[in-house]
Amino acid sequence: MKQLISFDIKADFGFLKKPDTNEPMYLTFNMIHKPCVLGILGAILGEQGFQENEVLPDYYQKLKDVLIGIKPLDDEKGNFQKTVIQYNNGVGYASHETGGNLIITEQTLIKPSYRIYLMTEKDDLINRIQNFEAEFIPYLGKNDFSLWWENVQVYDFKEFEQTEGFQVNSLFIKKETVKAGKEGVSFSFVDFQFSEDDFMYFERLPVRYDEELFQYEYAPFAYTSFKLNKGYKVDNLYKLHTNEIIQVF
Repeated sequence: MKQLISFDIKADFGFLKKPDTNEPMYLTFNMIHKPCVLGILGAILGEQGFQENEVLPDYYQKLKDVLIGIKPLDDEKGNFQKTVIQYNNGVGYASHETGGNLIITEQTLIKPSYRIYLMTEKDDLINRIQNFEAEFIPYLGKNDFSLWWENVQVYDFKEFEQTEGFQVNSLFIKKETVKAGKEGVSFSFVDFQFSEDDFMYFERLPVRYDEELFQYEYAPFAYTSFKLNKGYKVDNLYKLHTNEIIQVF
């Protein structure tokens, strides 16, 4: 039987590297994404990570069908502060420059924090999370940025029926239309009048690996305080006993 729990993860820093950026600066995703969350779950269970090129790791093969939801925490409205860190990589294979010293510049998240929702039948994973046990120390993007979790919650839940205007309290994959050969966003809000507390946040995030190309597959995500009209279709919505509405994917 599927269970739905959540836990909060926080770190002093995070680096979720965008694979399409290189010199002169490595850029980070702002929001944690599903492949990264699966890596954290794999560390908790003690599953092996990447071992060789063009072979997906054990944790991904075993956990890729687990459904997750993501909600940013604190008061940043989904957009975390960032800084730029520069450091030297002096290992011999790091650079072909004279002296073998590679100067690296990274954009880094400051105090990122997220609530991770987890819908699964894997009792061993749920038990470890509830008991705050991990085989390996999880980290946020690189092993310099270790993290831990807190505030584990268990939910009663049911599928949400879109019979009236609703607000999604987590990230959700947004609906797209195609106009004149270009992708565009089609939103339909109940009341589209900004106050200083209202916000909309968008980011294109990885959702899985392409198992032939071994590259990220992406989806467009949104996070907003606005209510959506009942006709705006969002898949895999669940209403929790706390009256929150979340998407799992």
